[in-house]
Amino acid sequence: MNKLLIALIAGSFAATVGAQGTNPVTNPSPAVKEKQATVDAATKASTDTAERKAQEAKGVADAKAMKNAPKDLPTKQDKAKAVDAATAASTPTAANRAQEAKGVADAKAMKNDPKALPTTKDKAKAVDAATKANASQ
Repeated sequence: MNKLLIALIAGSFAATVGAQGTNPVTNPSPAVKEKQATVDAATKASTDTAERKAQEAKGVADAKAMKNAPKDLPTKQDKAKAVDAATAASTPTAANRAQEAKGVADAKAMKNDPKALPTTKDKAKAVDAATKANASQ
């Protein structure tokens, strides 16, 4: 068992060492080095302009100025007004309430009305009529 563990450890160590060969990124070819130098020069030229530095300085100054500025937080009165406005908007009007009351009264009146259910023959006739109407279209 010990020999097996030693063999496994040695094998994983050998695989790790073998995987650490030469890397093309750490050892670039001359063509790659030349392209990288061109990219570095272009990047440095675009970031070192006076305009860019002025924009950075202005941004830093604006950030410092805003840091100590008072914040416009809503007061308790503002929050209460907002809640009142939302409540008033969601409350139904008198016309809506009257219409709702009429609907409730109609439903209560119709609740105890007997329902005229057709017989099985009537249902079959209705199905046949609907089927014929759909077939003729």
